[in-house]
Amino acid sequence: MNNLSDILTWKQNLGLLPIHLKPESDSPNYVMLNGGYGDFCLQTLKDGSSIEDYYSKSWSSNTKNFLVLENENLNIYNWLKDKPEVVPQKLITDNFNKFYNYLLSKSYKSSRDVVPHIIDIFRQFRNLTFEKTNPTEALNLLFVLLTSLEEDVSNLDTNKWNLGEVNIPSGFDYYIEQIKRGFSNIKPELDLIIRHSAGVLFQEAQKEVLFFNPQKDLFGGISNELKTKNNLYSSIHYTPPYLSRTIVENSLRYLNLNSDRLKIFDPACGSSEFLIEALKQLKELNYDGNIQIIGWDSSETAVNTSNFLLEYEKRTIWKDKLDFNIKLVEDSLTEQWEDDYNLILMNPPFISWELLNNKESREAVRETLGNTFIGKPNQASAFFYKSINHLAENGTIGCVTPSSLLTLDSYKKLRDKANEIISIKLLGKLGNFVFEDALTDVSLIIGQKPKTNITPTILWTKNEKGIAQNALRDLRKMLYSNEFTIDKGDYSIFQPITFPILKENWKPISLENNNLLKTIERFVFEKKLVRTEEVFTVKQGIRTGNNNLFKITQSEFNELSETEKKYFRPSVDNETIKNGRLIITNYVWYPYDNDGIIIETEESFSHNAPVFYSKVISQKEILSNRARKDNSNWWHLSEHRAWLRKMSPRLISSEFGRSDSFAFDKDGIFVVERGNAWIPKKEFNQKDYYFYLAIFSSSFFNKLLSIYSKQLAGGKWYVLGKKHTKDIPIPNVHSSEVRNSFAYNKLVEIGVELSEGNNYVKSISDEVLIKYFYPNS
Repeated sequence: MNNLSDILTWKQNLGLLPIHLKPESDSPNYVMLNGGYGDFCLQTLKDGSSIEDYYSKSWSSNTKNFLVLENENLNIYNWLKDKPEVVPQKLITDNFNKFYNYLLSKSYKSSRDVVPHIIDIFRQFRNLTFEKTNPTEALNLLFVLLTSLEEDVSNLDTNKWNLGEVNIPSGFDYYIEQIKRGFSNIKPELDLIIRHSAGVLFQEAQKEVLFFNPQKDLFGGISNELKTKNNLYSSIHYTPPYLSRTIVENSLRYLNLNSDRLKIFDPACGSSEFLIEALKQLKELNYDGNIQIIGWDSSETAVNTSNFLLEYEKRTIWKDKLDFNIKLVEDSLTEQWEDDYNLILMNPPFISWELLNNKESREAVRETLGNTFIGKPNQASAFFYKSINHLAENGTIGCVTPSSLLTLDSYKKLRDKANEIISIKLLGKLGNFVFEDALTDVSLIIGQKPKTNITPTILWTKNEKGIAQNALRDLRKMLYSNEFTIDKGDYSIFQPITFPILKENWKPISLENNNLLKTIERFVFEKKLVRTEEVFTVKQGIRTGNNNLFKITQSEFNELSETEKKYFRPSVDNETIKNGRLIITNYVWYPYDNDGIIIETEESFSHNAPVFYSKVISQKEILSNRARKDNSNWWHLSEHRAWLRKMSPRLISSEFGRSDSFAFDKDGIFVVERGNAWIPKKEFNQKDYYFYLAIFSSSFFNKLLSIYSKQLAGGKWYVLGKKHTKDIPIPNVHSSEVRNSFAYNKLVEIGVELSEGNNYVKSISDEVLIKYFYPNS
């Protein structure tokens, strides 16, 4: 039977990280950390503390529950309740998952938690300051507010707390009394607030002062006017605690903790979430050497917060063994980096090339990346590349990164170079639901210098909300239990045979898809399947240059004369294709025939299409100002695509979608607008089109898209363009073995049915594909 007094039991069953409530103490009091949601306090040996003590400790640690083992029972102290709940230990050991789910149901976040409680007080007093663009004073007063829990702020020792000069306004005593009262007679404990709640607390405080106007509105209340700042590194995407905790934990696994010195660096440190977490976990691992911390950030408030928190760590825990230097910089990439960092931790700025707001920043990115990139790189890629080049031998990097770094062709040289410098230990795709304030597709990388031939652990998550956090908890559980693989519907953790898994990129995939990939790639090697690019040329549709003007509704089209109608054709966009069928929803201006433009002059335009001319003539200047357009050709489309002029059979798809986003235009009357045309490289007969329509419309094809294509935010659609579909293995219709098979004829029948609206045959196409073309898949 599991021994609940053994902390390992809790680790292995729940995958939570235990941290001593007070690191300088050997008492069996822990905060069991997942990342905010589902955290709780645990005491494995009852010590006679009062119920008020338990409430105070759990509330100050930003948790709801304090669990205490006593005899054969476990007492659950929830500060929202008047008395503890008693649960037999055996009931827990027999139903660990049910028990944890029960705890989760009682661990919801509320406005009465310690962080929103303090932030509410902070909101009340921040109008005592009047800074708009550099709101450091409000944060300094928050530091003072916290120190009031321990000492008299009228005689505040600013050196002790690493604070600059602070002007305490009149009336501040009122807020001190508020924080000392705590909540519902639950007293706040400064040490626990700083040690276990500071990360979330100061991130919320940073948002308050950086994204909102700290002035009063017309009625004397607090303004809610948004004040965005593009030049703030770490204030754009705050690292959630569960992610920074996992990155630190897995980075420390590869460090030599017997060394007498560690040098840790975060070049975009924000309020030092990573650095504080590293110190917390190093203490738990009983590291006894000296630690040098270096952190840079472009936000003055973030730097001040870091200095406050690190000084507290130094004074209360590490003493002379900790040395830290947090510096305010304009751009970390232009600073002089040293070459002996044992550990680099970071969530670098995810700033696209277009949003880099000055020439110096762009030049710094270019100079850092050198010849490893072509195009317009994200700033995060430069931080990653510079970091791996400045690691000490056997140094480790743990970082958050945009998933584009792992997949885009433009980063291939960077990936190849990185693969020569570091050995990737853990590579995780976490999806678009990691940052609260942005739908950025996020991944994580843990790597160590030098390069070895050991393949990394791959963590893949379905792109849905809440899954990444569960996957990272199971990663911890897997490591605690010395397991090698986790395979669940929403996420997978495994070690592939080779890396990269996919040719020329680092895209993590599920274990199921990894096994499928190995099978179908073998079929490609044996020439039983071919790449899509060997059969089709995938072409983009037209670009009108102004859809609002050049596209008309079906009712508008019906009102035109027969003469004028011939200058319009049905358009294909993401709404036109429904499960293999083409549905006319809109028409697009297309005055072209096999030889080119039909309407060559404005006079011809007004004469032959008078209704449409009268509609757009008022916008002549706007249309004339498009690229390569002027008064002589303003009615032309921006890109009419010469291959579309001839009406011929075409397999078409929307621009983004799934297996229900393909259709066959057997007469070639549709103009592909926001979509793609799949043009055969060799001559097709009509049956061939239906054959591939059945393949591309199958549910099995979604699996192939999930492996080879790029998944969009929300996880439901894939990019269906040339670049992201060219490597998908498909049967080759030009092979006599394929064309003369039962499977060919059956799929042709299915394609015909799909084009006529019979969507029920899709499941049959899956059966045929798996039996004849993708066996053992």
